[in-house]
Amino acid sequence: MPGTKQVNVGSLKVGQYVMIDGIPCEIVDISVSKPGKHGGAKARVVGIGIFEKVKKEFVAPTSSKVEVPIIDRRRGQVIAVVGETAQIMDYETYETLELPIPEGIELEPGQDVEYIEAVGQYKITRAIKQ
Repeated sequence: MPGTKQVNVGSLKVGQYVMIDGIPCEIVDISVSKPGKHGGAKARVVGIGIFEKVKKEFVAPTSSKVEVPIIDRRRGQVIAVVGETAQIMDYETYETLELPIPEGIELEPGQDVEYIEAVGQYKITRAIKQ
């Protein structure tokens, strides 16, 4: 899958990101069972979706591989605000994006924002005060 890399399940930690059922999620809980008579240690990983706040989980052997999204943190400037959507120009590429404004964030034209990109999806993470 483009925009991802593979890591061992045993190396995951709370606060990192992981792909669960094709959805990039932030890990909120990991519990590891001890290796038993009939197999190796297993990890139960619980995550919350980055873009849509859904709770996902999976169980896998700690030695198996799992996809981890590559999170790109970027900055841009708000060009226009139309209803619940903001037009943002990226500072590096100068491309324009139309992103939904998250709850609790107030935006106005000319303001700087931080946003993330992962597996082709975008989300405004915070507004930067002038």
